[in-house]
Order: sequence, then structure tokens, then C-alpha cells
Amino acid sequence: MDFSMTDNQIMIRDSVRAFAEKELLPKFQHWDRSGEWLTPDYMQKIIDMGLLRLRLPEKFGGQGYSFVDCGIVCEEIGRADHQIRYIISNAIHLGEMAHAMHPELQEEWIPRIANGEMMSLAFTEPRGGADAGNITTKAVRDGDQWVLNGEKTSITFTGVSKVVFVSARTGGPGPRGLSFFLVPTDTPGVKMVNFDRMGQRIDRGGSFFFDNVRIPARNMIGKENEGFIWAMTIIGYNRNFVPLACIGAAQKSLEETTEYLKQRQIMGKSATQWQGVSQELAICATQLEAARMLCYKALSLKDKGMRHDAESSMAKWWGVKVANETLYTCMRLNGHYGWAKDLPHEQRLRDCLGMESADGPREIHLGIIARDIVGKQFAPF
Repeated sequence: MDFSMTDNQIMIRDSVRAFAEKELLPKFQHWDRSGEWLTPDYMQKIIDMGLLRLRLPEKFGGQGYSFVDCGIVCEEIGRADHQIRYIISNAIHLGEMAHAMHPELQEEWIPRIANGEMMSLAFTEPRGGADAGNITTKAVRDGDQWVLNGEKTSITFTGVSKVVFVSARTGGPGPRGLSFFLVPTDTPGVKMVNFDRMGQRIDRGGSFFFDNVRIPARNMIGKENEGFIWAMTIIGYNRNFVPLACIGAAQKSLEETTEYLKQRQIMGKSATQWQGVSQELAICATQLEAARMLCYKALSLKDKGMRHDAESSMAKWWGVKVANETLYTCMRLNGHYGWAKDLPHEQRLRDCLGMESADGPREIHLGIIARDIVGKQFAPF
């Protein structure tokens, strides 16, 4: 059992951190305040860094990163801008789906996404939520086409994505009747509506509507009625990328707050010399480190081809919870100024709060963990 990073992973961490601190962090608050979409020159920096090719096929410039390597990238990007992680993890998902895509789809879409065009993943529905098997969006075969009807909600990059990957029912009830499709967002019948949310403003979350949307049969990803497998595979490892980005954001705030408290004078001595203050920092640091190790353990199991559902649920639930608690503590330790928009803590908290529900809320994850403990026969679901 080895908890240390390899030399290559240290290089990944250091290079991505330096890039994120220099290129991403200075614009972190700007996108939230302005409501603007990312400019081409900003996206080009992410592309040039190779962050959209981590797990793409080699012929498309893929770099062969492990899932642990990708987790390191997500954490370091989260230190600068939690939401940019969405763009990177979507490109990772594309790499996982690539081998099951029709060759013509590969040639058309992989280079476009690797060069900065946005993609969306559409699993969630208004009445489905975490119950991924209770999908009502339907796809009906009509000759050499599929016809899609339904609604997806809480989908990232609504309004800016060029393509959306959609789960739809093609068979009977339950998870085994689902398939997965690639749908260009300019296809007739596709409509998008954005939400106005307190945080996560870059990701442009919203709903997709499909009204008799016709796509070629080749646009199915993988085999018919195996879409649930794709959804769970992607969600399974992504449940570690989500908390790692939040942990990165919380770690950055903790470091900034620690430096502030060293300089802050209270009754003639540094604020950190007051036990109540220094212990708060110690608690946050310990909890973040424990959450971080849960994530990397689960990702290492994924790299070894081993089951990691319970471990990933532990990482997702605990990691996001701890990160949000740390961010709140940092705001509080900065006093009244901690609530001001001049400092980045409140925005990090707003962005990370939404991650409590991403890829399943705490109740789902506690149920998965319980199932691993007591066995499926005695579990809630």
C-alpha cells in the first residue's frame, strides 16, 4: 500500500497548479460577476495545456492519463476555478465513450471537442433525479433513424454545447431498457432553457427538450439497451472528480485564510496563536486530507479494474460535505470581510454547494454504502 505520488504525478500536480494559478484564478470571479461565456483565447490556453486530451484515443492526441492522474488534474483545477473542471471531465468522459462510437462520429466530434467545443451529458430528468433507471425520454426506431422525445434537466453547458449525449428508453421498464445517443444541439426539435442559479454560473445549467428529434441510427453509442451501463460507468468514477474539485477549492481557501490569520492581530498576538482559531484550521486540514484519500483510493481501484461503487459514494458524500464545511469556516474566520464579494470564499461556497446533489445526493450515497455493508438483500435499494 503506497500513499505517495509517483514522480510523474508530482510533475502533473505542479504543472497544472502553476497553470491554474497563473491563467485561471485571475478570471475566476470575472465569469461569475459578468455572466460572460469563456473567451476563445481563454479556452485556447486550456486546449494548449492538453487538458482536453487526457484520456482520448491516441490517434486524437490522447495522453494516456490514469484515473488517479485525472483526479489530480481535477483537484488542481478546482483550486483555481471549480467549474472549469466540468469541461475537463466531460472530455475524459468522451474518451471513455470513444471506442463505442461509430467511426464517422469519432472523426467528426472528437477533434471538435478536443479543440474547445462544448458537450453536454444528459442523464437527469425532472422526475427521475438519482433514479437513473426511471428514464421517460423515449427513442423509437424509424427506418435508419431514431426519433427522440422527452426532457432532461440540470444539464451542464445548456445553451453553449454543440452536442449532447442523451440517455433514452428504447426497451422495457427499468435500467436495462435504456440506450445512449449523440445528438447535435442544432438538430431540429432540440430546445434549451437555462436556469438562474446562485452559483455554478459558467456551467450554464438548464434543461434540454427533445420534440420528435431525428438522428441517424449510427448516433447510438454502444449497443441498444446498454445505455445504463454507460451512465453508471461515467457517473461511477466522476463521483470522485466532483469532490476533488471541491476539495481543491476548499484547500485554496484554507491556505489563503491561514495566511490572513497569521497576519491578523488580536490582543497583541497573531490570530493563529489563539487556540480556538488554530484548532479550526487543524480540523479542516485533517478532514480535507481524509476526504482526498477516499477519492484517490476509489480512483486507484478504478485503475485496477476493481469495483469501487461504495468507495466512490463515500468519497462523493464525505468529500463535498467536508469541502463545504471548510469553505464556510474560512468565511467565518475572515470575519465580516469573509462574506464580502471582494474575497473568493463566498463564490467557491456557492459553486460547491450545488455539488451536494451532483451525481446523486447524500441519501443515495449513504444507501449505496449501506448496501455494501449489509448486503443487497437487507439494503434500502
